[in-house]
Amino acid sequence: MRKAVLVTNIPSPYRIPLFNAIAGQLRQDNIELTVIFGRKTYERRKFDQVSESEFEFQYRFLDSETIDFGNQEKTYFSYKGLFAELRKIQPDCIIMNGYTVATTILWLRSFLSNVPFIVWSGSIFKSGRFDSLIRRIQRKLIIRRASAFIAYGSLAKEYLIEMGASEDEVFVGINTVDTRFFKEKTTMLKRDIVKEENKFSLTYIGYLSARKNVIAVLNVMKELVKHRKDFVLDILGDGPELENLKNFVLLNKLSNHVKFHGFIQKKEIPIFLAKSDCFLFQTDFDIWGLVLNEAMASGCLVISSENAGATKDLIQHGVNGYIADYREPVAVAKILDDILCDPKSSEAIRRAAMEFIETKASVEISAAGFTGAITYALGQNK
Repeated sequence: MRKAVLVTNIPSPYRIPLFNAIAGQLRQDNIELTVIFGRKTYERRKFDQVSESEFEFQYRFLDSETIDFGNQEKTYFSYKGLFAELRKIQPDCIIMNGYTVATTILWLRSFLSNVPFIVWSGSIFKSGRFDSLIRRIQRKLIIRRASAFIAYGSLAKEYLIEMGASEDEVFVGINTVDTRFFKEKTTMLKRDIVKEENKFSLTYIGYLSARKNVIAVLNVMKELVKHRKDFVLDILGDGPELENLKNFVLLNKLSNHVKFHGFIQKKEIPIFLAKSDCFLFQTDFDIWGLVLNEAMASGCLVISSENAGATKDLIQHGVNGYIADYREPVAVAKILDDILCDPKSSEAIRRAAMEFIETKASVEISAAGFTGAITYALGQNK
């Protein structure tokens, strides 16, 4: 049996179902998957630690040191002991997540070993985003030596090709979550959900950082309240901007219409999505945005930011959701007001969202992109 190793940071709830699916598909080709995690968890991560009993693949944990360089959104791992684990496993193929310290280590190792490596990347171009010359050179050097690539979606694929990857070596493993979990849980909850009387339920889920610019959502609420009072926005998440957002709500007298719930574990999210009349996905920049997958899988009507990588691949405007520029709160509030004035007219869009995710962005479909890249890389190395 040939061996494939995937190197990533920690076991997170939204990745384990994907790794299970990849392992299952690879076994059909007589390939064993081992996932090497940088460590079991780290301080900033608030989600419940995943039980190892859920792992349907081989795995190892390193004892990485972590550093964030003052950026709360980015934590870097040292991947101490990675070489030693690779010597024990003797893999036939290695998948590297992004352009991390581990990626650089494995790129250097490639000069001493003919084991093919694959870059799993979500990076996309962003107009006006600073991308240093050193970073571009580093990534181009890594891409030049890689045998294949796995892209989050179409924008990530374009990025890889622009940086030097050959198009026929880029496979799309659509960035996704356990969509079946969200569909099944919310479908069950909708039967018994008790909503606040005469109130529409709006939902936002995300890390409350400057990059997300959640005040843009609150500006939409500020416009919407001029036309109607029958709504409540539930904000799920925590982050450095929380106090600023709460102050904005107080100053603009939105306390009756906006509720902050803090960080919510995966198992609790379906409770909010099941009752949601509209899911608002605002970000000034996201290479993807997995909350969009979760909301659509749950049959939510979504108004998604044009600045998220996921929007291009998942949203067909007016068919399975809406694409909006949240810098124009009046326009977004108008879309939202029209939806709430005639909620039954959105049922077809909700169904289309759920069907799209089930047929185009399931864990199994994502895993197929990984297995395609792995078998391609192994074939090229014969």
